[in-house]
Amino acid sequence: MMHFFRKHRETIFIITIAGFLAGIFVGFGSYFFIGKTPSDAVVEVNGKDVPYRRYTNLLNQVRNSMTKNKEDITDEVLNKKKQEVIQQLIQEELFWQEAKIFGISVSNKELANDIQNYPAFQKDGKFSHLLYYRILGEILRETPRDFEESRRKQIAAYRLRQFIASSVRITEPELQIEYARANKGNMANYEKEREKFLDNLKQEKTILVFNEWFKDLNRTVKIKVNLDEIESKFQK
Repeated sequence: MMHFFRKHRETIFIITIAGFLAGIFVGFGSYFFIGKTPSDAVVEVNGKDVPYRRYTNLLNQVRNSMTKNKEDITDEVLNKKKQEVIQQLIQEELFWQEAKIFGISVSNKELANDIQNYPAFQKDGKFSHLLYYRILGEILRETPRDFEESRRKQIAAYRLRQFIASSVRITEPELQIEYARANKGNMANYEKEREKFLDNLKQEKTILVFNEWFKDLNRTVKIKVNLDEIESKFQK
């Protein structure tokens, strides 16, 4: 099981950017459940532990969604989903580390504002403490602490991507050269098509910038996946 991660346990980089989960709220009650111990790190990213309980929470959410949609949960499908969850945890922690390097942070107030405006936790247009805890406990099966930490990392990752994208610049001469190249030297419709062409070119250039950034990370990131070892203990 999980041969892919055994093979690449020392250095692996996940490029795919996962979609954001639901919001998180700060300051509305105490945290519950016990904290992590050194032995329950399902994955280590540059020496930083990602707790096994975080992995099980996400995997259970995936299982519940599949059950709700009446999808077959075969061993092959489950193993694939496990890999996807591990990938999500790796990129979440890695992007969080990079965000801190760039000085990107998310305050408790920003988290509170984020969740207060999230429709899933609102009733009659207002934030509902009851609904928040109900969704967290009964549907997502996550502790407020874990949920909060995850959402903080996701917001920081979004800001990091925005920060990197903001570095992309296209000068007017560059734009004209690329337009002429794309249209075989015909500039007749340049003014008419300028803005659309600029947007497309900026997207392409942004992807190139991201790819270079990913390559740089890939050269240094170190990841160790402990899922096989943890699950083997349960099977004994």
